[in-house]
Amino acid sequence: MAVQRLVTAAVAVALLSLVLNNVAAFTPSWVLQALEDGRKRSVGLWRMCPVMTGGERGRDEHGVGGSNRRGQGSQRPCEGLGWGSEYAGYQESRSTVKLQFDMMRACNLMATVALTAGQLIFLLGLMELPFVTQDSQWWEEAIAALFQLASFVLVIGLVTFYRIGPYTHLSYSCYVDIAACLLATLAAAMLIWNILHRRDDCLTPRVIVISRSLASNFHPRLDNDYVESPC
Repeated sequence: MAVQRLVTAAVAVALLSLVLNNVAAFTPSWVLQALEDGRKRSVGLWRMCPVMTGGERGRDEHGVGGSNRRGQGSQRPCEGLGWGSEYAGYQESRSTVKLQFDMMRACNLMATVALTAGQLIFLLGLMELPFVTQDSQWWEEAIAALFQLASFVLVIGLVTFYRIGPYTHLSYSCYVDIAACLLATLAAAMLIWNILHRRDDCLTPRVIVISRSLASNFHPRLDNDYVESPC
């Protein structure tokens, strides 16, 4: 029963990691870039939004009111991004930025697939299907392997952002994904510890406990009293 609770807790941690990973992917706040003309923009994996300072907002509102075009230019819409986007900041290499975001998009998608597959395998085990049961040797190991894969690919994607421009700063979406990576690592570590602990218990030598009656003077008995370890 304790084993089942540990597996359930690990899957719950992985589910939280999956939610945070998707939140980080679809929010446009992965990095905050400064441009050559002083403007700033927030760039995510799939969206890019301009960031307007207080002075820029005041100038836009004044210009809109003077030209009787209120509502045009006061708000700049966000733009969708995709594979191969090269939105580099001031003193940043376009090729480096392209590699960073393409690598992170791929790692984010792989982690999402791995975490989702682990959740599905856990649910199939709870349904007690003939080919997937909680007593199967590979059931818990497969879940642990998928969670570990998600953690591994997220680390690879995040490491690519160790080098950013001098006027570019990591934003909150990146830190949310770091939290998702740590949670996936924790979920995998819980399952791996449980698997290794159970195997260590079964690899220990068999323990035979002899009852006191066998230590007394020999007399014929129809059965012997002993207890073996469950492994």
